[in-house]
Amino acid sequence: MINLHTREPTEIETLDTYLVAMGIEHFTAAELLTMKRAGVTVPEPPREWWPRIIPTLRAAEWLRERMGHPLIVGNCYRPDPFNRQVGGARRSQHLFFRAIDLDLPNRKRSHENESTFYSAAAELWISHGRELSLGLGLYRPWRGSRVHLDTGFRRRHWSKKYTAPLLESLR
Repeated sequence: MINLHTREPTEIETLDTYLVAMGIEHFTAAELLTMKRAGVTVPEPPREWWPRIIPTLRAAEWLRERMGHPLIVGNCYRPDPFNRQVGGARRSQHLFFRAIDLDLPNRKRSHENESTFYSAAAELWISHGRELSLGLGLYRPWRGSRVHLDTGFRRRHWSKKYTAPLLESLR
């Protein structure tokens, strides 16, 4: 079970101290606000939005634990101008601080690790997708070994070429 409890941040908390207070151990504000491929740091989302990302980050922590090593944050929060710049979906959950794209570190890239990464993400969707309203996207090879997670919108998946067959094989 993934803890869905959140609370509003206090006026004096930074995003980093809020993340730690919510039990997020392995992801920092700097990672969440950097669009890695574009090399751009985006502005911090509104303080009242901070609780939205916590269930997504708890799912990311679960996935990191399953992998047994750090994961790279490709991007998380994307304000509208940045979302348009990267060709993001018009209603992307990145816009609302509910989504994260994760990738394997270069030193951990192998066919075996990629398969484990995607299988673990699919298991997360199967076991916790309903309670989290989890969105799952698996992207490869043209986008790297990337897993998209978002929570709080609705349970769904895309990338039919990769995601649907993998989910079907695990049921």
